[in-house]
Amino acid sequence: MAYSGNRGEWSELYTFFKLLADGKLYSGDGNLKRYEDRYFPILEIFRDDAEDRNTYKINAAKNNILVAGQSIQLEVSQERFKIQAQELLEFIKGMEATTATNPAVENFMREIDCGKISAKSTDKADIRIVIHNLTNGTKPELGYSIKSKLGSDSTLINSSVDNTNFIFRINGINDALVEQFNSLKKFKAKFDLLTEAGATVDFMSVATDELHNNLTMLDLGIERIIAECLLQYYSGHARSIEDAAVKVTEKDPLGIAKINTSQPMYEYKIKQFLLAFALGMTAASPWNGKFNANGGFIVVKEDGDIVCYHFFDRNDLEDYLFLNTRFETPSTKRHQFGTIYEQNGEYRLKLNLQVRFKG
Repeated sequence: MAYSGNRGEWSELYTFFKLLADGKLYSGDGNLKRYEDRYFPILEIFRDDAEDRNTYKINAAKNNILVAGQSIQLEVSQERFKIQAQELLEFIKGMEATTATNPAVENFMREIDCGKISAKSTDKADIRIVIHNLTNGTKPELGYSIKSKLGSDSTLINSSVDNTNFIFRINGINDALVEQFNSLKKFKAKFDLLTEAGATVDFMSVATDELHNNLTMLDLGIERIIAECLLQYYSGHARSIEDAAVKVTEKDPLGIAKINTSQPMYEYKIKQFLLAFALGMTAASPWNGKFNANGGFIVVKEDGDIVCYHFFDRNDLEDYLFLNTRFETPSTKRHQFGTIYEQNGEYRLKLNLQVRFKG
């Protein structure tokens, strides 16, 4: 069986090989810089949480990996994993097509009974690792989400038609202005037109109960905050999450300024929103408040270095998500947004939410 994958999928396998070769999981700061003195020894790695899964256990004294499962019992040197990781890194960097196969890597995968390149797309945890927390002596098994900077920028929140649509009411317009608005291609031009006409744009609701319930569970005010972020983005005033947070703080849609505080309340709430989507929440499924990727985030950098943002070091994780993400405009046709329509005697507009990591 040949395995074909894109850069992101092959990066998951690269992460697996490299972590076994290194035997350490280094922490990073909000700007993707590794803390050389902050790392956790890796004891075991699993590719999933199935009951019959293989375990890849690091024997640091012997510098090898014990591969154990129902149909395999094998010792492989860490040096071989190091060589495989380096060769796979060069392969990923040199990929010209969107997807590609690698027979040499596939042979090694079969040898160690690794039956897939990447984890299930429905699972926020791409890899599961038993680390040794030297601070308190615990050895927890934790799930981590993997994001790679070796290929195209990864998404944090994927657009999904009405599952990620926010609905706004447009006041102060007429049919002629609606027709003109809908004929324009660029969102900045659309919103400039509304501004020139003196129209107002007011948030009404998200388009689905699932998204409403998930966001309400997270924070009672987050719907309105993200709606204001989307208005700032689509009107051309902010592209990055960080810039949008500044604009929303100035707009103060929740009236926080009335309590006379200098606390970064909007920034904090937006960070919790990003964290929830990073580790457990999706737009379309009911969320129970738990994190599937309960360990945190692993990032593969352009040079192949790997840094980790642990959930228990959540300040660094939140800073990384906040400083390294941006809004993006998905296909308006596919996700059914971006044109003014009439419903219940009102003019309405849908704007879609998609968040991607910066390049």
